[in-house]
Amino acid sequence: MALVSIATAWIPRVRDWLGIVLPILAAAAFIAALLTTQSGEALATQVDQTAAVTAHTGIADVAVAGAFLLLAGTWAQWVWLRFFVRPRPGRLEPRVTRAGLVAAVSLVGSVLLTLVGVFAIVAIVVVGDTGARAVWE
Repeated sequence: MALVSIATAWIPRVRDWLGIVLPILAAAAFIAALLTTQSGEALATQVDQTAAVTAHTGIADVAVAGAFLLLAGTWAQWVWLRFFVRPRPGRLEPRVTRAGLVAAVSLVGSVLLTLVGVFAIVAIVVVGDTGARAVWE
């Protein structure tokens, strides 16, 4: 999800192809992160509490935060493009007509979505690594 979000931040063709599907997939990824965290917390009560298990459960919330930021970022991008940059049905002009403003907001949005995507990837890798260490310890 994070890689696709980064791609849509910079490649309009991918963004247009996915459309509303990307924010919906981000919502599904966020729900999956929540469910995974809850099941992991339930499992943590069943196993011995080692330093690795404690580290893993402590950092798991970071992955949920990354998924939430991806959800917010993809929805913000979709709303911005759908309702402010593109012409509304029955209208010839979009709501925001100043090219400089559109370019600036779009660039800032793309940079932020990229940073969120990188954060989410790092969070997932760190959570996965601490989980693997907890299993093998």
